[in-house]
Amino acid sequence: MKKSAALILILAVVAVAAAVILTACATVSVTFDLNGGTVDGSGESVVMNVSGQLDLSEILPEKEDSAISGWTDEEGNFYGAYSVITPQDGMRLTAVYEGVLEYTRVDDGYAVSATEGYAGVNVVIPEEYNGMPVTEVAENAFSGCTSMKTLRIPDSVKRVGKGALSGCTSLESIVIPFAGASADTPVGVNNMGMAYMFGFSGGSSWAKDYGLKQVTVTDAATVIPNGAFEGMTSLQYVNLGENITEIGARAFSNCSNLVSVTLPEKCVSIGAYAFANCSKAAITVKGAITVLGSYSFSNSGITAITLGEGITSIPDNCFYGSSLRSIVLPSSVTSVGSAAFRNCTRLTGVTVNSVVTLRSSAFSECSALTNDSLHFSSGGSFAFAEGVSGDTATLGSAFYRTGVTMYN
Repeated sequence: MKKSAALILILAVVAVAAAVILTACATVSVTFDLNGGTVDGSGESVVMNVSGQLDLSEILPEKEDSAISGWTDEEGNFYGAYSVITPQDGMRLTAVYEGVLEYTRVDDGYAVSATEGYAGVNVVIPEEYNGMPVTEVAENAFSGCTSMKTLRIPDSVKRVGKGALSGCTSLESIVIPFAGASADTPVGVNNMGMAYMFGFSGGSSWAKDYGLKQVTVTDAATVIPNGAFEGMTSLQYVNLGENITEIGARAFSNCSNLVSVTLPEKCVSIGAYAFANCSKAAITVKGAITVLGSYSFSNSGITAITLGEGITSIPDNCFYGSSLRSIVLPSSVTSVGSAAFRNCTRLTGVTVNSVVTLRSSAFSECSALTNDSLHFSSGGSFAFAEGVSGDTATLGSAFYRTGVTMYN
């Protein structure tokens, strides 16, 4: 009796296994709807009889200006173009395409743009195509590409068309050889900056709509143009190439969430309002600055800076309200403008190496300054412009609301 039960159990197991094997080996019919594409020149649907698993890469239809990204079944399930699946009998799959990068011949090489439906995520534009350099990103090249998170534009690119990145609402990081319309635009000319790339004429209004957080400017760049990153309120990190010599006016003005930026050693000129209102930014200056504009670092997070011989004055409001801790005025400096260091509440050291004329409110409201904060070389001293005094009790004085009393 026990032997009979065991035999029955074995036969049952064998029957189940046989059923599984037969099911696995059963031939099923799968129809591929090419959805406007072609296989071997034909646009007709492809019917395959499949036993076991199906490698979808066996059917890779072609479509002009597009690439196959996968297939959807009648229930809306998506399968990647190189997936391996176990199909059901009567299964119908419809091809899904995405755009591709296309290249158009221009005078000095090729211009790049994306075709409709492009869905790149981490996009790298090649330096060459068909043996020639890629020199241009076309107007509206990636317009509406909401999938793109990172973009690298090669140093070979010399021009970017307006609106090349318009509608790229997921873009978080970009590598660029210049900011704006052209690599050849001088620093003092309105290059319209990143706003131009996003389809705006300039200024800060675009920054409310996009979340670009990190920008890297390659060694191909020598200047950061006027207004290049102005008003980019989402921008947090900036990496500047080693060949940058000049930062244009308003280049980073009102980048209120900028966390850090390092000015390379070759950078010696800072334009007006360049870092104004970058209050959170840790600004590192590697070189010796010889040109400063008014409001260059006003209300910024800069704590230290080296001024080079050759700079003759500190302009009006240059460091107004900044986090500057100390300053050494080289012997070439002969004047400090109105409110140049006003409200630098962390300023505790000033070194003077020449006769420097102070204008109205030059150091006013620097509350941490005392007599001991001022250090003079043998040829160093302060003078006062007409109508200005060192009297700490006078509104227009150079040291109003400070602890400096030596000029009373």
